[in-house]
Amino acid sequence: MRPTTRLYRSVLIASALVSSLAFAQGTAVVTGIVTDAATSKPVPDVVITATSSALQGEEVVVTDSSGLYRLAQLPAGVYTLKLEKESFKPYSRTDINVRTDRTVRVNIQLQPEAVQGDTVVVVGRPPTVDIGSTTTGINVGKDFINNIAFIQPNGSGVRSFESLASVAPQVIADEYGYGFSGAQSPENLYLVDGVSTSDPAFGTNGAQFPVEFVEEANVITGGYMAEYGRATGGVLNVVTKSGSNEFHGMVWGNWSPGALQGTPKTIDSAASSILLQGKLLNTIDFGAQVGGPIIKDRLWFFVGFAPSFNWDQTTRSLRAFQDVTDPVTGEVTETNPIVPGSTRTREEPTRAFSYIAKLTFLINADNNLSLSVVGSPSSAEIPFSFSERRSTANGWKGGSITTADTNTLSLRYQGGFLDKHLLLDASVGWFRLRSAALPNDGSGFTNKAGDGTAAGTPAVIFRRTRPIAAYETLTAEGAALCSSPDTSCPGSVNGGDTYTVGGFGFLQDATLDRIQGRASATFLFQGLGHHIIKAGLDIEHLRYDLKKAYTGGFILRENGTGTRFDDYRQYGYFTGPDEATRQAVINSVPTSNSVGAYLQDSWSIMDLVTLNLGLRYENQQLLAGDNTLGLTLNNMLSPRIGVIYDFTQQGRSKLFANFSRYYEAMPIDIADRALTGENQYQFQHAVAGHPTAQPGNPGCNPLASIDQALNECQDPLNTRRVNAINGGDYDPNPGGLQTGAGKTPVDANLKPQSSDEIVVGGEYEVISDGRVGVTYTRRYMNSVIEDMSVDEASTYFIGNPGEGISSAFPKAVRDYDAVTAYFNKAFSDGWMGQVSYTYSSLRGNYNGLFRPETGQLDPNINADFDLISLLPNRTGPLDADRNHFIKAYASKEFQITSSFSLVAGLTYEGRSGAPINYLGSHPLYGPDEVFVLPRGAGGRLPWRHAINAKGGVRYKISKDNVVEFTADVFNMFNFQAVTAVDNSITTTDVLPFQTSAKDPQAAACLAGNSLPQCTDGNTAIDTSAQDSSGNFVKLTRDEINPNFKRPTGYQAPISVRFGIRFSF
Repeated sequence: MRPTTRLYRSVLIASALVSSLAFAQGTAVVTGIVTDAATSKPVPDVVITATSSALQGEEVVVTDSSGLYRLAQLPAGVYTLKLEKESFKPYSRTDINVRTDRTVRVNIQLQPEAVQGDTVVVVGRPPTVDIGSTTTGINVGKDFINNIAFIQPNGSGVRSFESLASVAPQVIADEYGYGFSGAQSPENLYLVDGVSTSDPAFGTNGAQFPVEFVEEANVITGGYMAEYGRATGGVLNVVTKSGSNEFHGMVWGNWSPGALQGTPKTIDSAASSILLQGKLLNTIDFGAQVGGPIIKDRLWFFVGFAPSFNWDQTTRSLRAFQDVTDPVTGEVTETNPIVPGSTRTREEPTRAFSYIAKLTFLINADNNLSLSVVGSPSSAEIPFSFSERRSTANGWKGGSITTADTNTLSLRYQGGFLDKHLLLDASVGWFRLRSAALPNDGSGFTNKAGDGTAAGTPAVIFRRTRPIAAYETLTAEGAALCSSPDTSCPGSVNGGDTYTVGGFGFLQDATLDRIQGRASATFLFQGLGHHIIKAGLDIEHLRYDLKKAYTGGFILRENGTGTRFDDYRQYGYFTGPDEATRQAVINSVPTSNSVGAYLQDSWSIMDLVTLNLGLRYENQQLLAGDNTLGLTLNNMLSPRIGVIYDFTQQGRSKLFANFSRYYEAMPIDIADRALTGENQYQFQHAVAGHPTAQPGNPGCNPLASIDQALNECQDPLNTRRVNAINGGDYDPNPGGLQTGAGKTPVDANLKPQSSDEIVVGGEYEVISDGRVGVTYTRRYMNSVIEDMSVDEASTYFIGNPGEGISSAFPKAVRDYDAVTAYFNKAFSDGWMGQVSYTYSSLRGNYNGLFRPETGQLDPNINADFDLISLLPNRTGPLDADRNHFIKAYASKEFQITSSFSLVAGLTYEGRSGAPINYLGSHPLYGPDEVFVLPRGAGGRLPWRHAINAKGGVRYKISKDNVVEFTADVFNMFNFQAVTAVDNSITTTDVLPFQTSAKDPQAAACLAGNSLPQCTDGNTAIDTSAQDSSGNFVKLTRDEINPNFKRPTGYQAPISVRFGIRFSF
C-alpha cells in the first residue's frame, strides 16, 4: 500500500524497501534539495516516489538530513515526482524529462500542512540543463526519431542506430562511420546496453540494428568523465527498449521506391571509356516488436524482429572519345557516343535480419537483472563487385559473397543498498562479428593456384595506355567505332586509370570476439557539500581469428613504363639468395587483454558549484598469433577535471570547463599484421626481350593470357637482375625484395597513443525545455603509435613518430579547434527544434586510424609514416577539416481533433567542402600514397546543402493504439553538389615536389602547361625513375591524369520513403 503523510520515518523506509516494485536500468539522474517553503530550511525524511512509463513499477528514495534526494540509474523517459512528509502537504511534479547519462536538478519547496488547500500539484516543466557533467553532445530519443527525416538505410537496407550520431554538433560522416570532434570513427567507443560493440580489429562500430529497437542514444562528443575510456574520439551510448507491466508493441514497414528517386549525376571520367550509372530499385524494411510482463511486477520481456532488403542497379557502358570537325568553321569538338553493344546492367541485392530479445527480472525492490541479445546477420551477393575497370578470366563471371554477422549478448545487474546511498552496477557481455568476402563461384582458401577458379587465379593490374579492346571483346560495330579516325576508347591511361584482369584479388574470413566485464559502485555522502563517489573496473579480452590470401598467390602490377610486372602483393619469405617460399594462406589468431579502473567524485558545493574530479587507469597487452607477447601499454593514467557553475541555483544554467586525457585502446589488427609477422616479398618480371632479364627469358605478358602470370612470368630467367631493387651487386637477393621480414620490433620505451582535450562553455534554459549554449573545444595529439622503416620497406619497427628511436620522423600532429553555438528544444507542447553552427579547424599530418586518401584501415600501422620517401608535404588541412557546419532540425504536430493530427518535420544540413590534394603513386606502395604538393594545395570542394522533409498523419484509435502514415523526402530540392574529386595528379611513380604549394611554376607544370620553365614538355615533378646519369626523370605532360580534379562523387539525388507504423 502507498505510504501516507501520517506515517513515521521507520514505516516510510520499510515501505520504500518492500513496496517499491521498480526496475531502473539506466544512467540518468534526478537530484535536488527539498526545503520548507515557510522557513527555507531543508526538510529531511521526505519520501519521494518517481513514476514513469519507462519504469517497471515505482522508484522511491528518502531525503537526507540536508534535504538532498537523488534518483539514480533511471532509464530515459518522462517522470512524475510525488512527495510525502508528515506536517507537510502532499506535492506532485509532472513532466520531468530525463535523458540518458544526464543529471537534472529539480529543487522543491513543500508547503506546511497548516496552509489551506489539498495536494500541491506543479505542472510547469522543470529545467533540463545537465548540471552534473561537462559532457558535450546530445541525446536522441524516440520523439526525435519518429518526427525527423534524417536516417537513411545503409548498404544492407538497415536504418541503423549509428546514424543517430549524425545529428550532434561536431560530428561528421567519414568512410567508416562518424567522426567526433576532429577524431575518426574508429576512435569512438560504441556501447549497446553497456556492452562495447566496437570492432576488435579495427575500432569501427561492428553492430547494426534498426532504430526502432532504440529507447534512447546519448551522443557524447567530448568532456566525458573517467567512467568512459578506451576512446580518443567520442562515445555513442545506446539503450535498447525493455518490457514493462503493460503490453506494448509496434508493427512497422518502410518502402523507398526507386521510381521516385531522382536521376543521379553521371560520374564522367576523362581517363576511361567506362561509364557507370547507379540507381536504386527498391529498399524495404519492416518489423514487429512487443514487450510486457511474464510475471507482473517481477519478470518482463521485450522481443523484436526486423528484416530489411535493398536492391540497387548499375548500368555499365563504354563510350568513345571522338573529335568532330565542323566542315565550315573547322572548330573541333569532342563527343562521347556510346560504343554499340557495350551496355549491360547488374543488380546488387543485399539483406539483413535484425533481432532483439530481452528479459528483465526484479529480484527484490532494489535489485534486478537483465539479459539481452541483439544481432543482425547480413549478406550480399554482388556480381562484378570490383572496380568497373576490370575483366575476369577462366570462365568466372565476377562477383562476391560478403557476410557480416553480428551478435551481442549481455547480462546486467543493478542494485541499491543503504537507502540507495550505495549503488552497484555490474555486467558481463560478449560481442561477436564474423566478416567474410569470397568469390561467388564457390572457390576459396582450399583452391590451388592455376586451377581455373576465381580463388586460384591471380589479379593483374595494367597501368600503361591501352585501348579498351585490349581488355574486353567488342562487337563488330563497337570495334569499328573505336578504330575510326580521331576516335579513341581508352581502357587504361598513363598517369590515369588502371585496369585489372584476372581473379578475385584478396580473400578474407574473420571471426572477432570481445568478452568483457564491467562493475561500478556509486556512494553518496556529505562532507563540505554533497559527494557522489563512483569507482569502477572493466576488463576485456579480444580475439581475432583471421584467414587471408591473395588469389593465385599474388597480385601483379605493371610498372609505369611498361617494361616489367612486379609482385605488387605476395605473402612469403626468402630462404636463400633469390629463393623464396610463397605462403598461399595466412591464418593467425592474435589476442588482447585490457584492464581499466577509475575513481571519480562529483562534489556539489552549496548547489552552486560542482567539481568533477576523476582518474582512470588502463593497461593493455597484445599477443601475437603464436601467443607470444607482442607489446604492452602500461600506466595509462587519464585525469578528468571539470567544474560546473549554476548561477541560477535552480538547474537552469551552467558555466563549465573541463580538461581530459583520452587513451586509445589499440585495435588488434596490428597484432596480426605487425606483431605476428606479415612477410611479403617482391620480384620484378621483365617483358619479353628486355635487357634487364637474363638471356633466353620467355618474357612476361599476362595480357596475352592470364596463365602467363603463373607460368612465364615466374620463370627465373625472367627475373630482373640489373641494379637490384634495394642494394646493387652486393645484395644477396639482386632480383628480389623482402618487405616486413618477421615480427615487427617495438620501441622498448613505446608510449601509448593519447590526446588531450579542453572544453569550456555555457548553457542557459531560455524557454521551457529549450536551451541555448556555446562551447569551445580544443583537441591535440600527444604521442601516436605507428610503424616506420628507415630502409624503404625492407624492415619496419613500431614507435612514436618524432620520439625515441623514431626521432628521425616528424611528430604526428592533429590539432582541432571548434566553436559551437546551439539551441535545443526537446519535444513538448507539440514541437521540437535543434539548431547548431560550428566553426572549426583541423590541421596536421595525421588523420587518425585510417587514411582517407586510400581508404586504408590499419590502425596504428597505416602508411603515413612508413617510409622516409613518403614524409614530405603531409602537413596541412586534414580530410575532415570543414570550417563551417550548420545543422537544423524542427518538427511540429498539428492537433486537428482529439484523435487526428498532422506531423511536419524539416531538416537542413550545410557544410563547407573538404580539402583537395595532389596525390601520386609510390613505386612500392602504389597509387595515391605520395603527396606531390603540400596537403590541401588543390583548394576545396564546394559547399554541400541538403534539405529533408517529413509529413505524417496520426490517428489515435484509442489511448494506446495509434496508427501513423508517413512520407519522408530526402534532398527535396535535389541538390547534387560534388562530394569528391579525383585527387590523383598521376598514377606514374613519382617523388614529392618539395616547394611552396603556391609556386606558380609548379602549379603550371603540374597542370601540364607548355611553359618554357617546363623544359621538353616535362613538369617540375620527379618520377622515381633515373636516367643513365642517375638523374631523376621528369614527369611528362602525357603522364598527368586527365581526370585530375574531375568529380568522382555527387550528393545522392532526391528520394522518397513511405512508412506505416501501428503502435499498441
